Amino acid sequence: MRKLDQKEARELFEEVFGKRISDASWYRLKPVFGKDFPLTKQNVIWLAEIKKQLPKCNLRLVPIVNLVKQANELIAGRESRISGKDLLELFEQHQITIHPNTLTKWFRPLNGFRQTRIYLLQELYPVILAAHTYKLRREINNVIQYERKSKLEE
Repeated sequence: MRKLDQKEARELFEEVFGKRISDASWYRLKPVFGKDFPLTKQNVIWLAEIKKQLPKCNLRLVPIVNLVKQANELIAGRESRISGKDLLELFEQHQITIHPNTLTKWFRPLNGFRQTRIYLLQELYPVILAAHTYKLRREINNVIQYERKSKLEE
């Protein structure tokens, strides 16, 4: 694959994202691309799609990119439909615990959550991404709280 220059990459990102991003935002996003994640058309499109799904997500965190890859693999490796109960079991297998109110909030665009309802995996993609980032944010917060507690005890 051909590597893009910065200007081409930014224009492509903005086109897929659907709006212009500031110079500062692009400057902060550039370091994501490196040896393991080159500045190719496919990677830029993929990152813009993630940003569309998770607008407040910090894409500079490598675990976020890895979690999105996991979500994509999860969807690709399954049937096209899944019940609400199976989805909860899937979250349990990945050690993702979600408060019921949070789950309700995520499923609002899908007219609510029901364990008996059958969902298309494509329509659940934003929910699966949100669940993985939710887990990551909780883990980061736990580490920060542990570090603060350790410093206070010193």
